[in-house]
Amino acid sequence: MIVGVHDGSHLLMTKYNGRDYKGYALIAGFVEIGESAEDTVRREVFEEVGVQVKNVTYYASQPWGMDGGFLLGFYAELDGADRIELDREELSMAGWYAADEITVEDDDISLTSCMIANWKRVIAARSL
Repeated sequence: MIVGVHDGSHLLMTKYNGRDYKGYALIAGFVEIGESAEDTVRREVFEEVGVQVKNVTYYASQPWGMDGGFLLGFYAELDGADRIELDREELSMAGWYAADEITVEDDDISLTSCMIANWKRVIAARSL
């Protein structure tokens, strides 16, 4: 599961701690037994950055990895304070970024890149 957390004008971007990939990412995690995908979104966001979210909305999915996994992509809106309390075991950094501060990788394969590009298009359309 990955989630693009936003406050209406900023997107929460993160970087993983201790992984080979050093670029920006969205919050990600795994569904636990008995947990809905939406509850996973809320739990993972709170565990990794300490913020609450609402209006969890499904965006898209894609096959994931050689093990036959399935990646679900969601957007969620910030619910309350935007103060980040970083889980340093999972992430090396997290911050709120305006659309013009975010560079999207040319990657039509990654659901993360597609979600970031889509969010930027939505924000750009609002400002027209």
